[in-house]
Amino acid sequence: MVDARQPALQLSPGCIVRAGPRNRRVIFQRKTVIEDPYGGEITTWTDYVSAWALVIWGTGAERREAAQISASQPATFRVIANDKTLALSALDRINFAGGLWNITSIVPLGLNDGVEVTAIRAVP
Repeated sequence: MVDARQPALQLSPGCIVRAGPRNRRVIFQRKTVIEDPYGGEITTWTDYVSAWALVIWGTGAERREAAQISASQPATFRVIANDKTLALSALDRINFAGGLWNITSIVPLGLNDGVEVTAIRAVP
């Protein structure tokens, strides 16, 4: 059921995307290798694209390994499809909610339906 109170974004005739649920700003980052003054390689992360996303939180997991406790928090980010979001890969990452999220899967949802990106944030 469509909520008429939500603003709609008209992209082209017959194509309407509701903007309401995408209420979280996420930044997708891409790994970049640069050369230092001595000819060595330095890996850095640069902002690739910023997008509004619907965030669906998953169930966290806790592991005990070698007397160390660690946890992970999965989430799915649904963003509008465009040239940049359709070019995302599992080598990219997400900067969101004060943490860095490793992308585990990217699924295009179909024409005008967006892209669904699943990622995990490691919590030490």
